Amino acid sequence: MVCMPVNAGPNGQPACLKWSGGVHTLAAPCFIGRRSDNDIPINNVQASRRHAVLMNLNDGWWINDLGSRNGVVVNGLRLNSARRLRDGDEIRIASQRLTFYNAAQSAPHHSSIMGKTTELAPRTLSDAPLAAAACELLIVSEKGEVLEGDKAAHWFFGKTLERTPGAPHYFLPPPVRQWLQQLADENEKIFPPLEMEQEGYRIVLSLARCKDDRFYLLGRVESFKISTEHLQSLGLTEREAEVMYWVCEGKNNPEIAQILDVTLHTVNRHNEHIFKKLAVDNRHKAIKTVKERLGT
Repeated sequence: MVCMPVNAGPNGQPACLKWSGGVHTLAAPCFIGRRSDNDIPINNVQASRRHAVLMNLNDGWWINDLGSRNGVVVNGLRLNSARRLRDGDEIRIASQRLTFYNAAQSAPHHSSIMGKTTELAPRTLSDAPLAAAACELLIVSEKGEVLEGDKAAHWFFGKTLERTPGAPHYFLPPPVRQWLQQLADENEKIFPPLEMEQEGYRIVLSLARCKDDRFYLLGRVESFKISTEHLQSLGLTEREAEVMYWVCEGKNNPEIAQILDVTLHTVNRHNEHIFKKLAVDNRHKAIKTVKERLGT
């Protein structure tokens, strides 16, 4: 079985990370952490086993904290959500400093997809507001055993996880196990994600890689209630919809600027336009109006 999905960098040019240990060319999701089987292992007790992941989305590279104990710092600021990387950005994990390079990087392009892929599944899908994180990591066997990521698996699947008495691992629900088997049987390089609907949410699983018969799965939750597409139906532009999405998620303007990789001035300007289009004068009224118009 050879499962090696590849994501090209922006403009087809490879981006890379440089640090004291060398250079890592980014061609597929890159895992950083204390374990030796990460793409970039960090031998430091302050680093978590699976600390962070870099992945290619919307023709750009994004970094996301995988629930580490001590966090990820980019350009001196600790991440509280996924962040798009720019040429020259400095990443600090534990005592290790890494620099992101992408000389062929195109001008920043912001797409509404990040408004849907930067959510973390709550403990149950009926729980209150989702936190901003691009994904959670599951490492599973071909048979669907959850080898790493029990906490994330419970967030995504809850009571649908299976475990026989005395078994060392939980098993993913049957539809997910069937999807995994198809991945193994087809032996392709690019795999479509698995989408599952549950209680007003869509769970999306995508394959990051296979290594030693272990499947690295990145999972996220998309809300049906308020999406950027729904917000655009209210007359907002794509970028205004992105900003309003995060306003509805409870993010303040500096946080939104960091998430969307724009200046605070840009976010403030978009908010002015949004309030005018919604005929309101503050964030709280804007959120209330959006929910009323969308029926959420």
